[in-house]
Amino acid sequence: MNPAGATRRALLALAIPGCAAAQPPLVTPPAAPGGGLHARAAAKGLAFGAALATRHLAEADLMAAFRADCGLLVAEYEMKWAELEPQAGNRRWRRADQLVDFARRNRMALRGHTLVWHESEPRWVSDLSARGAEAALARHVDETMQRWRGAIGTWDVVNEAVAPEHGRPDWLRRTWLLNRLGPDHIAQAFHIAHAADPAARLAYNDFGVEHATAWSRRRRIGILTLLRALRASGVPVHVLGVQAHLHAGQPFEASEWRAFLADVAALGLTIEITELDVNDRALPAAAAPRDAGVADLVRRFLDVTLAEPAVRAVVSWGLTDRHSWIREGRLAEHRRRDRATPRPLPYDEAMRRKPMWAAIAAALDAAPHRGPRRG
Repeated sequence: MNPAGATRRALLALAIPGCAAAQPPLVTPPAAPGGGLHARAAAKGLAFGAALATRHLAEADLMAAFRADCGLLVAEYEMKWAELEPQAGNRRWRRADQLVDFARRNRMALRGHTLVWHESEPRWVSDLSARGAEAALARHVDETMQRWRGAIGTWDVVNEAVAPEHGRPDWLRRTWLLNRLGPDHIAQAFHIAHAADPAARLAYNDFGVEHATAWSRRRRIGILTLLRALRASGVPVHVLGVQAHLHAGQPFEASEWRAFLADVAALGLTIEITELDVNDRALPAAAAPRDAGVADLVRRFLDVTLAEPAVRAVVSWGLTDRHSWIREGRLAEHRRRDRATPRPLPYDEAMRRKPMWAAIAAALDAAPHRGPRRG
């Protein structure tokens, strides 16, 4: 495969050309005195941030917390394919642009999330031929990268492509795009993204690798297999995004987790924690012991994680319990049997800092200082 030449030109020749203007780069705020999470992270050469949805921009108390704690912002839904292009050729940038503007006005960096994900493919793509789907995917990746070229430092190019339970020898998830285009569409997405914005750091992002369970171990093997294959083929993947949707009550082994991070770093990749939160279903209903259990797990996880020099950022999937996919209960594994409201994030519903916030702060304070960013 030619990384930026014939393959990309052939794919883009089938696609509708983009017309969006590039945006100026963002500046990450420097470390400053005080107790904010990003200031603590920046003092160690790290970044801290959170996911945000456009519909929450009007909440003054939440925005104050973002300004106090976040130097990095991720669009929760607004940059996903189905949100950007619900009808073929009808690109809707407004909601995502609002988040980009908020980040710029508040001197926050941006992570892009996510270009290719089986759960965010627009419905109209399934009506296309293989050739048409290949062209649509190429156009989507190119136009989206071009829209915010220079404004987004890291992009999640491919999300959750590994599924050991699907039984493929390459460990990949059996998705519509995989069945239609084959596994090469993963590498192609990275090549097109790199050609569209050569300065952006490109990430593979996935979940379910953090705990000392047979399920997590198999997922780690699958993810390492994919990353090794991409790197060996010269695919421009620079970062592993570890979602870190932690589960209280599941075992966590420091040595096992550190070994996995070292294996990733040995590939020449940096690592970012991209969607940190905690499923507290196994903890008591009372808020105090529940919050203590969540904080203990987060502190143990981050202490080991931040000891790996290749780790460069921590992003929580939201800041407050009042806005969380765990609270929405979309997955049965998130629903508490006692029907108590989940408490998965650093702030409670009233925007008061919880023990989880203190655990993150303490882990950042204890983290070793990073040298210059690699890769």
